[in-house]
Amino acid sequence: MINKNEIIYGATLFFICALLQFYFPWWIIAIPCFTFGILNEKSNFFKTFCIAFIALGLLWGLYAAFIQLYTGSELSRRISTMFQVPSNDFIGLITAIIGGLTGGLSALCGALVKWSLVDLKPVKVQNSDSDDVDSDY
Repeated sequence: MINKNEIIYGATLFFICALLQFYFPWWIIAIPCFTFGILNEKSNFFKTFCIAFIALGLLWGLYAAFIQLYTGSELSRRISTMFQVPSNDFIGLITAIIGGLTGGLSALCGALVKWSLVDLKPVKVQNSDSDDVDSDY
């Protein structure tokens, strides 16, 4: 179940990535999502992935819908012809999935990096006497 903090995290990712995409290339969305994955206090990887996937999928889906409405579907029609997709609506859906996967996988990578660095514990080496060693060679 999604709680209030997770909605706030998703909305924050949405707005930060929306602002960054006005000034930087499309791949800039990976940096805030990766940072979110590192700073997220929980180690539930699926929720971390889903929050970023939904936030960025919505962002890119809304961008695609806005562009489709603004250009009168001319741009999406040309792209759907180029990729031989049956409808213009599939272009918006594909765009949302690509954005969601980029954000979700970036957040997942951040969470996994945090998990790998935090959960490292030194291994104690036990000294064994020569009497305890089996010599059945």
